Amino acid sequence: MWKRLALIFIIVIFIEPIYSFGKTTVQQIMDWTDREEVATVLTATKEKIAEVTASFSEDTSIETATLSESKDAVAQLAVPNAPVEAPVAKITVTNEKELADAMYSYFSSFSPTFEIQYNGSTKRIEKIIEEAYEEAIKRDGYVYGHISQHAIRYEYNKITATIYGEQSYLMTPEQAAYVEMNVQDILESIAESSMSDVEKVKAVNDYIVSHTAYTSDTKSSPHSAYTVLAERGGVCQGYALLAHSMLQKLGIETQYIVGYVGEIGHAWNLVKLGGQWYHLDTTWNDPVPDRKGAVRYQYFLVDDRTMAKDHSWIASDYPKATSTKFNYYHNVDFPAQVGKQLFYSNDADNEKLYVLDMDTGKSERLTDSRAQYIVYANGWIYFSNYSRGAYLAKIRPDGSGEETLNREDTKDLYVKDDYLYFTTNELKKMALK
Repeated sequence: MWKRLALIFIIVIFIEPIYSFGKTTVQQIMDWTDREEVATVLTATKEKIAEVTASFSEDTSIETATLSESKDAVAQLAVPNAPVEAPVAKITVTNEKELADAMYSYFSSFSPTFEIQYNGSTKRIEKIIEEAYEEAIKRDGYVYGHISQHAIRYEYNKITATIYGEQSYLMTPEQAAYVEMNVQDILESIAESSMSDVEKVKAVNDYIVSHTAYTSDTKSSPHSAYTVLAERGGVCQGYALLAHSMLQKLGIETQYIVGYVGEIGHAWNLVKLGGQWYHLDTTWNDPVPDRKGAVRYQYFLVDDRTMAKDHSWIASDYPKATSTKFNYYHNVDFPAQVGKQLFYSNDADNEKLYVLDMDTGKSERLTDSRAQYIVYANGWIYFSNYSRGAYLAKIRPDGSGEETLNREDTKDLYVKDDYLYFTTNELKKMALK
């Protein structure tokens, strides 16, 4: 009886979130045995469940006990190679909701261990722990996405239970505090109260894409929001978790979503605007290899049908995204925003220079010139004119005064301290008048 009960507990606590909730990436699935060994190919979910379940066969040695007044029964819930050590903190709860609250408080503070005292009837204690865990772990995708390994065990008699937990995370409490502090400062610099929610989401997308290079070669875990923020590099999980944090702080309802591209695990976000949900994939909006000044919008506020062309996910785990209201963003490349206007290279029209009215969603061609590396300064749009040898060019926002400024292949334009910087065979600058 106890052997069977312990087996059920292991499956519920450590496999259920993968199969039913769909809230972990391929790395979280494979990392039960070694977090640092990141899998690049995702096996089918049911196959992975079968593999893990098979490791707990009828021959598995599990301690059994009988319930009595004098001796507590012990049940073990653990991930392989993740033993539970003595807890460092302890609180007391009396019902399932309080238990879920307590678990979440430890998870969200990135506490490595916990001890919770449960006072009350333990007749259905295994179910209480299971449901409290599931409720706590689903509260915040940002917290859940950063959990690396976790183990839970409990001891109980008829009227009390002691629940022990040990967790490891993709970032330390100090790194989590770094993200909290710096995200707030960043948002104060890139988002204004007068912005619409769409503009706020765009500001988050633009910041992450323009400040991050996709890479797994990082000092800290490339899967964490900390690494994407502090090292300006990381992989999809880190991109999506940082976006989740930023969007939440801006008051944008968001969900952390895990799915696949082909057989590869992938993570991105859902955002809710005007009562409708949309997909936001900051990773796929970031060109690879990294291109200075390039921010894409092909995966910005996308509906399910469009997203499903190259992404897949467990649809029942997440709200539906059916609106195509913002599809006009999807052909935008190398954007330069001036007030409510967005000047961009149009992927749907041979990269010609267009202007988008962000309030109305209306676009029009500004010139027949093909434009990349677009920036704005002092009443002029500067760009590399790929219709003419990628020479440096400028044009007025109304389409007048187009002019070629050099005769060299020019790229990587940016403005700083009243100078236009660009690269030909070397880094150069030009004073802006």
